[in-house]
Amino acid sequence: GARVIYSTETHYQYARVLQFASGERRLELNEGVAVHSLYRPWSYLTGGYWDDFLVLPFAAEPTPPRRVAILGDAAGTVARAYGHYFPDTRVDAVEIDGALTSIGRRYFGLSGPRLHLYTADARPWLEANHARYDAIFLDAYRQPYIPFYLVTREFFQLIRSHLKGGGMVIVNVGHVPGSDALEKVVSATLGAVFPAVARDVVSDGNSLVVASMRPLSFAKLAVPGPLRTLAQRVADQVGPALRGGAVYTDDKAPVEWLTDLSILRYAIGNQP
Repeated sequence: GARVIYSTETHYQYARVLQFASGERRLELNEGVAVHSLYRPWSYLTGGYWDDFLVLPFAAEPTPPRRVAILGDAAGTVARAYGHYFPDTRVDAVEIDGALTSIGRRYFGLSGPRLHLYTADARPWLEANHARYDAIFLDAYRQPYIPFYLVTREFFQLIRSHLKGGGMVIVNVGHVPGSDALEKVVSATLGAVFPAVARDVVSDGNSLVVASMRPLSFAKLAVPGPLRTLAQRVADQVGPALRGGAVYTDDKAPVEWLTDLSILRYAIGNQP
């Protein structure tokens, strides 16, 4: 079992921290449908999708990223892991809800000399920022929705302008089991901006869609020794991007409608 060790109503949502007998902690928001951050005091790896952000950038560039941006940092699971495995990498972690950042500092080990924390909405923050990155990670959810303006061609063009030549963008796509409609849209929209797009199938409810201006090769990821087992697992679950989705634009991006439809179909048993 787990016990609630902290809870609060932020300006955006209800947040609570669960602690298990093992010492593991989880951040849940609102109804608690999803885990938004996970902390294990004995490990920097989680067994979840957060781990894959550590090795996927090596598919486009064989050297460790010098600078990454996390858009939707929550309590900092990915940021903490980067600080451990890549201590020379600068991490710009952006989270719209500053209360989650505070929770991360207090309960999730969110700290580090190369970590820079920003309380901001991802798109305006990126528009005002002139830095260029080796990797940009997009994991921004107001469960169960990705904000519509973060899955449009114009936003992905903005991301492309902030990536170095071998840079990569990774988008976390959460969905109900059996529904790939949102992933198809994200893949098509990324494909309108980037020539190389692939998918990392983490679980029935999670895929990471990966895109770069460079060709992607997952066969031999040149990761540090402690991450080689993870890299092999990721290589085994990566495949071509899904096809058939519409390209979303700032003028038309019905993400909420698409998500609601997939939830409705799942609820009545007519899985798409």
